[in-house]
Amino acid sequence: MPVICSLFFVAAWILAVTLGPQTLPWTWGPAITALGLAVLAALPVIWKRGKIPADFGAIALGLLAVAWFAGRAWISPVAQLGQSDLLLIGATVGTFISIRAISGNARAERILIWGVALLLLANVLVIAKQLADPGFAPVFKAHLGLWPSGFLSHYNEAANYLIASSMLIGAAAIFGRHAMPTRILWFLIALAGLAAVWFTRSRGGIFGAAVACGVFASLSLVIGKRQNARWFAPALVAIPLIGLAIGTFLFMGWQDAQTTRQSGLGLDSLLDNTCRLYFLGLAFSCIELHPIAGGGSRSFSWECYRFWEQKAQGAGATRPEMVHNELVQSATDYGLVGAGLLVGLLATLALVAILRVLFEDVPSSRDSRDSWRLGALAALAGMLVQSCFSFVFHLLPGILLLGVCLGQMSWPAIRPSTSKTLATRILLTITAIACAILLLPAGWKGSQVLLSLWPTHFSQQTNRSPEARIDALSTAIQLWPQSTFYQQRAALYQTIAGSKTNPGFREPAELAVDDYQQASRLHPFDPALEVNRANLLSQLQSDSEAEAGYAKAIELQGGMESGFRSHFSFATHALRKSFRIYRQETPAPALDALELAAQQIETSVLEMHGVAPDMWEPRVTIHESLGSAREAAGNRPGALEAYHFATTIGGTRAHYRAAALIGKIAVEAWSNRQASEALTGFTEARKRLDQAGNSLPSGVTPGQRAEYLAYLDRMIAFLIGAKIQPR
Repeated sequence: MPVICSLFFVAAWILAVTLGPQTLPWTWGPAITALGLAVLAALPVIWKRGKIPADFGAIALGLLAVAWFAGRAWISPVAQLGQSDLLLIGATVGTFISIRAISGNARAERILIWGVALLLLANVLVIAKQLADPGFAPVFKAHLGLWPSGFLSHYNEAANYLIASSMLIGAAAIFGRHAMPTRILWFLIALAGLAAVWFTRSRGGIFGAAVACGVFASLSLVIGKRQNARWFAPALVAIPLIGLAIGTFLFMGWQDAQTTRQSGLGLDSLLDNTCRLYFLGLAFSCIELHPIAGGGSRSFSWECYRFWEQKAQGAGATRPEMVHNELVQSATDYGLVGAGLLVGLLATLALVAILRVLFEDVPSSRDSRDSWRLGALAALAGMLVQSCFSFVFHLLPGILLLGVCLGQMSWPAIRPSTSKTLATRILLTITAIACAILLLPAGWKGSQVLLSLWPTHFSQQTNRSPEARIDALSTAIQLWPQSTFYQQRAALYQTIAGSKTNPGFREPAELAVDDYQQASRLHPFDPALEVNRANLLSQLQSDSEAEAGYAKAIELQGGMESGFRSHFSFATHALRKSFRIYRQETPAPALDALELAAQQIETSVLEMHGVAPDMWEPRVTIHESLGSAREAAGNRPGALEAYHFATTIGGTRAHYRAAALIGKIAVEAWSNRQASEALTGFTEARKRLDQAGNSLPSGVTPGQRAEYLAYLDRMIAFLIGAKIQPR
């Protein structure tokens, strides 16, 4: 059974790296199906082996942490995000159980190591290909990243995978029980994996690789001393050279990565990118909301909006779905209790493994304990460093590597106590059954969804017609309803609907509205869903529903106006509404809409600390139209104020409207025998007309402008000739 377990686990690992290196849980389907089968295969091993599968204390502490994270994920505010985290938790536990079943069986271990080594080599070869052809993707339709990432979708995750796999293979090469040619080959593959980290240009990855190599070298010396290895004395003498090599790798790697990524900038600008510091600051604010229990799975992805300040943290056009620091992410989502349990578990297992490396008696027949512990400790050190810069444990390959490290670090002592063997086996059995119950149905469902979406979303020969994509998404929704599926289908319906002038606009637009509503039901904290739905409702002239949607989107987006632009969308809706409902005899409703539009557009500008290129024309139109509506309602001072503001933001045609109103006021003054006021008004109107130039409001022709200009000149000349002095 260990061999069967190892085969299924290697299959899961391959599927996770090639098909599931994403945060999309349905892409994990094939991998977690294979992992669930590996867990079932591990069940007989737990009871048939003649020694304790793992320490009772490690199992109990691990299950306590798992229970907390799983419980909080189960009751998370967004169920689908909680399900994703539950699958990652289940994958970690399933990997741990599988590794404990595989460990100690020479054939099963050999299958596992060969699987890891060959997949690592395949990734290195893909990275080499991507260096020559950046768009090359071995499985998916295209590689969209800037830097090589192998089978994985992002260079940071690729670096994390390369570091951990290289450490595991390198340890097996040095201390494993295998033939010398095999060990030499594995060692070369491990070196190639570390070299590939350099070419990912991941600065956190290069740092993580340096730390992992330092841990690897230190523990190798300890193990070599305990085993009286012949190479120990030369290696001890070479410690300064080893340290120099690691330091050089770190310095030169950072220098090269920074130069490549920043178009010539050197190491001195390494810390110029402060976005991760901003994310940490936002995360600490989120933690203060619920420090003990956290906000639930991925709660940072929506709670961060309320604390976003563009002046301090930048535009925020890209939604910060993750903290980019896994420990802080765990505190944000699962509270200080969750973060404490996680740190306690990792620290305990690492300390126990280090103590056993330092002091455990060498067995008479050397086994692979030292090899696995060395690889696991070095791999975990590298991944933890990388996890300070990226969300590597929210992707399936990273979580499988974490499970492998935990499983090998918990390898029990050579002479374990048998007093708690039965309790340990019972705990492992219950956990394994629960894990299989979680993973297998979700894996089957995810595999079906992936199969249905593959031709339209992932395949290199993608069918991109909207109709085909809608059919595929409809099938996926029936299998596994997700907010993302509804959102994507709504966007496709919106594309089919086109503009409001399209005769067939209404039916697909209404379908899109329904899908956005369903997406909001599944993820009620996503402002994009509300603002997109409100935009469609605005086009459908469902004004009250649209305005309620904009208000909700504004509440949800917090300070992320630059990302979601709810205030701006609300303003443009109110502008369109004012044009539609304007009546000259009853201008009040349109005036109310324009007052609202002006308020919303200025709030948008204020929160964005600037005006985006597409905002300029609507902003000018809103204030110019507001002036016209105020003028129609008899509020001349308010109209002039709006016209003046429109001119200050670049609306030169508002000068003409101001000139017309000022001229009208001047005519009334002249009719009332207020000659000085009339001359002042005509002169100001003439000045405004000059400022307007050829920028004329809609409906005003150059001939009308010339006629009005001549009239003003005649009136000014007449009054001056009559010896009238302007007031």
